[in-house]
Amino acid sequence: MFDDENAEYLVVINEEEQYSIWPSARELPAGWTAVGEPRSRNDCLDHIERVWTDMRPKSVRQALDNAGSLIAQGSHMVLSQLVDADELKAMSPEELREMLASLDDDVLYGEDGDVIEPNPNAETE
Repeated sequence: MFDDENAEYLVVINEEEQYSIWPSARELPAGWTAVGEPRSRNDCLDHIERVWTDMRPKSVRQALDNAGSLIAQGSHMVLSQLVDADELKAMSPEELREMLASLDDDVLYGEDGDVIEPNPNAETE
């Protein structure tokens, strides 16, 4: 059904901004919306390759972006003491979370966010 080179297809997208193709002669499945007009299978696949540059579902992208922003805002004082500002800006949300997770074990902080001392109970690599 999806490999007929002579059939026309639609590019379809769901709420998570994930793309697929669908035979234009068939009713769209629930949760999917057509993007553009019917076209050849190869044209649909070419379009998807051009526009779908981030394969992560929308909810995952938003959660990571929000988590990275919240972590960065809440940890700015501590991070500014430990990491160069340019290095911090270049970090992905994943790298930032990993670094913050390791900081919790490596150092002890005062109520004002200042580093008190290295944590003597932290595991060393």
